[in-house]
Amino acid sequence: MNLLVVENNFLLKENFFFQSDLKINFNLFFSASIQSAKKILNKKKFNFIIISSLGPNLNSFYVIANIFKTKPKDKIIQILEKSNDSKHSFSSYYLKKPVMFNKLLLILSKTKKKLNKTSFNLKNGLIFKQSQRKISFIKKKVELILTEKECEILEYLLKEKKFIKKKDLLKNIWGFNSKVKTRTLETHVYRLRKKIIKNFGIKKFINVKDNSYKLF
Repeated sequence: MNLLVVENNFLLKENFFFQSDLKINFNLFFSASIQSAKKILNKKKFNFIIISSLGPNLNSFYVIANIFKTKPKDKIIQILEKSNDSKHSFSSYYLKKPVMFNKLLLILSKTKKKLNKTSFNLKNGLIFKQSQRKISFIKKKVELILTEKECEILEYLLKEKKFIKKKDLLKNIWGFNSKVKTRTLETHVYRLRKKIIKNFGIKKFINVKDNSYKLF
């Protein structure tokens, strides 16, 4: 499990290093600023990002959220300065200073089952192997290799399980705002559907209705 800590406090960083040494299943990465964190996140995937309290200023949060692309609130753990700062928390999870590693473990354990699930049964006998970036078919010994963006589209549609508007997919997967004119999503969906038809003969895969998308 990869964790990125965005914090410029040396003592807090040392505390994380000391406590994390006791746990061999965590890979901790540190960044002293949002700018350096952005560069790291564009190069490597993380299960969670731990970020210092920003109070009412959400600019840094949205920078990180756009990079995370999907369900950012469920992947960001916020560090709060004071106990009454929880009203400013924009994340699903938060820690209060001084940060205790056992509390972090408790948060991570709540999502362990979700993080460990790597295979999803789709309709029509298709199986999405998330960790391998593949789709297999129970009726054929054929596996389809997916691109990173194709995986992200499937992951997002699987989580929502309803019709998702094009603008929301563009924002959460590519980080585009609603004013951007692009057919990137249509191109990716077209290519993915074409692969599914060619390899498995299944035409009903992604349902498109009123500029919105949903898995059949």
